[in-house]
Amino acid sequence: MGTSSSSRRTGGSGSAEASPEGAEGDESLSALPETAESASLTQGYEELVNAIIRPPRMKYEQRALGPQTFAFSGKRFVRRDLELTNSRGHKLVCSWWKFDPEDAPAAQLPCVVYLHGNAASRLAAHELLWHLLPVSISVFALDFSGSGLSGGEHVSLGYYEREDVAAVVQYLRSSGEVSTVGLWGHSMGAVTALLFGDRDPSIAGMVVDSAFADLMQLINELGQGLREQGLRVPGFAISMAVSLIRRSVRRRANFDPKDVAPIANGSRSFIPALFAHAERDAFIKPGHSQQLHEAYAGDKNLVLFDGDHNSPRPDFLFDSAVIFLRQTLGVKEEHCLSRTDTLNFNRDVFRSASLAVRQSEDAMMRQALMLSVASAGQNNSGVEVTPQALREGVDAFREVTGMGGDAAHYYIETSLSLGGTAESAIQRYFECGCSQPPAGWRPRVALPP
Repeated sequence: MGTSSSSRRTGGSGSAEASPEGAEGDESLSALPETAESASLTQGYEELVNAIIRPPRMKYEQRALGPQTFAFSGKRFVRRDLELTNSRGHKLVCSWWKFDPEDAPAAQLPCVVYLHGNAASRLAAHELLWHLLPVSISVFALDFSGSGLSGGEHVSLGYYEREDVAAVVQYLRSSGEVSTVGLWGHSMGAVTALLFGDRDPSIAGMVVDSAFADLMQLINELGQGLREQGLRVPGFAISMAVSLIRRSVRRRANFDPKDVAPIANGSRSFIPALFAHAERDAFIKPGHSQQLHEAYAGDKNLVLFDGDHNSPRPDFLFDSAVIFLRQTLGVKEEHCLSRTDTLNFNRDVFRSASLAVRQSEDAMMRQALMLSVASAGQNNSGVEVTPQALREGVDAFREVTGMGGDAAHYYIETSLSLGGTAESAIQRYFECGCSQPPAGWRPRVALPP
């Protein structure tokens, strides 16, 4: 077993316990009794399926990648764009930020491959440049199959993405320019790194930011979250919906969610790993990283930090990751630029693209949450919402949030139809980033004057 350590910078962390995977034999689900509550929950889960395996594809123009050449501390750097093909024949668009060959301190230098989340793209690698290029670690990034400008229709939360990583690593090793290879993944990318790690033990080290331990566990937690938000359904309905999700994913994306469980690989993985997780992550709770850290066989460290799933990562986390990668990738001190010189690097050139990526992922998750609650609210006929109760709730909502109109009507009507209160509607409004009602929403109860 490897050595282990963990650290944290703020208060208590969340936890996550494994939940049942749901009934085997998807075809038998049609025989289960269907209620308004179970039907609405299933519809909500269908929206979450789409958000997971077919999230909005991030579109961007080539210019968003930033300048192809730039300099600081008297050294020139370049970005090389290229295309690779994965084992399924899909085009992978890639970018490689590195020293200009004439200014490189050595013919071969370490390289970190950045692996993005499921609604992101290679643009997310921009935030690594300022931290890694000064220590002579080049940065290679790709749009996974099904993401960004690459080919492919679906993402698979790491199951097929690991084949994309294999194509990249093979290319880097054949380039003659790379001494050691590391991985840095966020969310889906972090899971991909873990699923690939036990296949290629020559990877020197990996940074694993916000990975889930088991996809079925995560899906169960999302379902339980709907109950906590006020959707009154029996436990068997959640198990049924989880089985429906599993069947739907197998049919649409040709992989079984049960097979996306990086925690099962932990005992076979010995690559040094730095696990990181935001303590206020409500999408993938920090307990997932704690489980992964505990099960991991190789040298490991766990860092918990203040933030949520897509919030900007604090500088202390980047500093910890740089120290970790310098050690594991074998960076030579004489190849590094001075810390003072790196202050001349214009981070704003790349900052806007990283911000756009985080906004894209935030919007995707909020919309999935909104749609799942909306479909439940539109179809649940178990609680009658009276015009008077709606009027009182909207008034209370406006008093606290300052927002009336369709937004107040939507959140209050949805909450009351699920047996909730005005307070739970206000909480949901802020949890959804003060978002407006989903497109196509129509009120069921007229609001009296």
